[in-house]
Amino acid sequence: MCIELQGNRFAAQAAAGGKHGPRKGLTMIRNTRGAPPRVAAVALAAALALAQSPPALAARVLSLRECIDIAVAGNPEMGAARQRLRKSESDVMSGYGGLLPDLTVDFYAGHRYYGPSSVQFDERGRPVRSEGFDYEDYTLRIGSNIVIWDGGGNYARLNQAKQSREGARERFAYDSDMLTAAVIRSYYDLVRTRMLSVVAEESVEQARRNLERTEALLEVGSATRADVLKARVRHSNTRLDLIRARNRVELARTDLVALLNMPGEDVDIDTTLAIETVRPDLDGEIEFALKNRSELQSLAHYRESARSGISAARSGWLPTVGASFGYYWSDRSMADNLNFFKEEYQWSVTGFLSLNLFDRFQTGASVKRARADLRIAEYELERYELEAMREVKNLVLMIDEARERIAVATETVEQAGED
Repeated sequence: MCIELQGNRFAAQAAAGGKHGPRKGLTMIRNTRGAPPRVAAVALAAALALAQSPPALAARVLSLRECIDIAVAGNPEMGAARQRLRKSESDVMSGYGGLLPDLTVDFYAGHRYYGPSSVQFDERGRPVRSEGFDYEDYTLRIGSNIVIWDGGGNYARLNQAKQSREGARERFAYDSDMLTAAVIRSYYDLVRTRMLSVVAEESVEQARRNLERTEALLEVGSATRADVLKARVRHSNTRLDLIRARNRVELARTDLVALLNMPGEDVDIDTTLAIETVRPDLDGEIEFALKNRSELQSLAHYRESARSGISAARSGWLPTVGASFGYYWSDRSMADNLNFFKEEYQWSVTGFLSLNLFDRFQTGASVKRARADLRIAEYELERYELEAMREVKNLVLMIDEARERIAVATETVEQAGED
């Protein structure tokens, strides 16, 4: 089934200087037919002035695909989701850095001053007061440390960061899907309100013609004043309905513009509407959703990240193995040609093994927190799986209902046309 809405009426209205330009122009000409020549001349001059005025800027017409692309690229929520993904990628980089040695270089240059020391005695017991002195001081230090194994904590933290990054990627995909769904709903809501606005305009026109016909019948005595009053009330009600319909169009347009993050821009849409009805398989859709929904995959990665967090917490009970390298040079004058490896230097290479025998129960508390985080992640995944199954079933039922509603609406349109 394909439903198409032609845009000729909207194009004609825009070309005439506004959404309601053609109808108002026709009304003005019709009302001035019996007017004095001066009034008719003024009306004709006003019409020529409107015709010669520069046309308004045309609104930017967007298709559904363009709206989705614009929203995904510029929506603030998607911008925040991108930054969360970048944060998770930086955590992975930090995890890799935990496996590499660090390197520090320090250089000091200054002047040291020593005051006189306290009274001392020479070998004969005579008091001696030493004098103060000063000298230049130059020092260079180079150091490097690496933790080869800290009970597996560094590797567990790296894996935890990787799983969190994958979870953030799936979460980003989920946010993109949800924004796409919101754009689709807002887009077709605007299409629907535009269609209803057209129907409301046709109702106003039909009520106006009925009012004119009833007034003409009243003049020849074939209708009563009550009939005219009823026709006027109906005409007024249809005009109010038209105002409400136009307000709904503007509200729907505002919602779409907000999702696109295009404030202040005149945006319009392609009103061509095509509807394809497909009978989905409930069991197949549920199975596909459980395997492919982005938020479920994101929660699965976060669950694995929490499991790695337990291994990282347990590393506090195990020894740490590492090595360090140090180079030290110090003298009272700067090295010739900056050659710090000629004299007055020392260097060392050291390996170490460290075991924290009692850390005041910090490791045990960390393990308990990590296990609780794992259980929370598992419960969250289970809850979202149940929610996904319920949502898919609800959507399938809504599609079935929509198919029936389309069939009923088609029969109603055919019957109305026959009437």
